[in-house]
Amino acid sequence: MILAAAMATCAIGFAPQPASAADEAKPVTLRLQPRQLQGVEDGKAVVVKGEAGPVPQRFLLEGISYMTPVGVALRPVDAGRQVAMDITKYSWEEPLRRGSTDGDILSYLFRTEGEFQVSVTAKQAGTPYRLLVWVAEETRPAMVPVVVKASEFDGGEEGRSWLRWAIAGAVLVVVAALAAMIARRKST
Repeated sequence: MILAAAMATCAIGFAPQPASAADEAKPVTLRLQPRQLQGVEDGKAVVVKGEAGPVPQRFLLEGISYMTPVGVALRPVDAGRQVAMDITKYSWEEPLRRGSTDGDILSYLFRTEGEFQVSVTAKQAGTPYRLLVWVAEETRPAMVPVVVKASEFDGGEEGRSWLRWAIAGAVLVVVAALAAMIARRKST
């Protein structure tokens, strides 16, 4: 839902980084820097308006914590024109997620540690697209303290203390009986 709202914001006209598919044989990698955007309530985002072609346009995002959810969404500006997206971690040639779209929003939600890369291509040069990369605030699970002050200790599980005493008494009786039997054997 947040990703859809952010993508709608993308359609309004944010354009922090223009990109173009030049007739270069070598892809260029751009480093993305998410920041607070109007319309994105949770986390930071970066929107790229660009024109894709057969030569991949590559984007890199660094400094991601595993406790930070990430969303990547891609859509062509003109319905019917296909754009493709690869999401990679280590090598540009080994995508972990791959997809293409010709009108609908293609989106992936995931978690990763460190960095990840996005590559955008199109069969036809000059295909306009919008790319949104959303990075949520770091999630922090609620942790219960391991150490408790003696004044705050409530005694643990209520109602089972009699069972512990009964088991301890039975063990004590068995140990005393065994000790008595061993002592009697030694005396004979």
